[in-house]
Amino acid sequence: MKTVKIGVIGYGVRIDMLMDQLADQPVKAEITAVADKNPERVKELMRKDGNAARQHEMEIDKIDGLLRRCPMDPEKIRFYHSAEEMLSREELDGVMVGTNCDTHAHFAKIVLEKEIPLFLEKPVGICREDLELLKDCDSREHAPVVVSFPLRVTRLVQEAKRILDAGTIGKVDHVQAFNDVSYGFVYFHDWYRNEAVAHGLFLQKATHDVDVINYLVGEKPVKVCAMKSKQIFKGDLPAGLRCSQCDRTLTCMESTYNIEKTRNDTPRSDYCCYAVDTGNEDSGSMIIRYESGMHAVYSQNFFARKGAARRGARLYGYKGTLEFDFVKDEIKVYDHMSDQITTIQLHTPPQGHGGGDQYLMDNFVRLITGHDKESIAPLAAGIESAGLCLGAKESAETEEFRSV
Repeated sequence: MKTVKIGVIGYGVRIDMLMDQLADQPVKAEITAVADKNPERVKELMRKDGNAARQHEMEIDKIDGLLRRCPMDPEKIRFYHSAEEMLSREELDGVMVGTNCDTHAHFAKIVLEKEIPLFLEKPVGICREDLELLKDCDSREHAPVVVSFPLRVTRLVQEAKRILDAGTIGKVDHVQAFNDVSYGFVYFHDWYRNEAVAHGLFLQKATHDVDVINYLVGEKPVKVCAMKSKQIFKGDLPAGLRCSQCDRTLTCMESTYNIEKTRNDTPRSDYCCYAVDTGNEDSGSMIIRYESGMHAVYSQNFFARKGAARRGARLYGYKGTLEFDFVKDEIKVYDHMSDQITTIQLHTPPQGHGGGDQYLMDNFVRLITGHDKESIAPLAAGIESAGLCLGAKESAETEEFRSV
């Protein structure tokens, strides 16, 4: 079989994290072209021989439990400064979009107009106009799309789905979900702190979790209300201040020095999280109403640390309750009619996003080669999740319910 030729629009840390999974395919799949405004940074990431590459390795090692096994050779890849130029010159079997969030929808439309299979980073859009554009694309026949939702295809969520579909707890009639992010400080030190780019942490983070909830309950969300707070990561220090320029390096527990030396965490950047230009809420909650009338509650927190970390949900039916936690890698099923509690320990290998990244890349390549007929994370799911998170963001700012 011929080599599957993949082009990338916006080669950043997230795309780089998927390269081992792409290389693990039974058919030969490789990156042949990249469109990126900073090709030297891309080459550094690929070779893993510079500061950005070393920082990337530490981040994955601490947060995701996986290091890239081997570098790539950028000399074998053609680089372009624009996506349009790359798409006009290259014969590609698939395209991966990993640009900043505010351009995901724009580039998705361009790729789909070329009838090329697409791997699209989340959130798929950050405003109503983006989502309308993508809905229009999805209303027509188009090449396969895989949205970067690795959590829905982890062993943990797939086993939870199997138990729910078997009717073990009955129909899901209530959900309480949570994400206490042990590495939440990165959203206030690194590029995420620029809210004009990140667009808040409902769209940036919760998009994964609400996709999992939507997937497990199997219902359409119809309304959402939300609230968010900024209680910790705020202050009056000068805009653009870096830890290396600050006289509080030894006393501030958020300095890169103390993050690494005292807390044994991995600093991502040394921008001050107490400066006036630090964006993003540091906690947020939403209530989602579904079409049957049932509702789900979801909260996320970005200053919980260490052993306080957890990510998962409780799903309640009349017959029982199912609880799962990615941090514990565990599912518990509580029988409401007896004293029985069943605990399932998954023992998930330390792979990218609990193995979800491998399933995404497998599906993407198999869609390209025709071995799979359906996406495991279709564009419609990405639109639904982004619409829900955008509605939560708007609700928190207007104090009104929003339709999804």
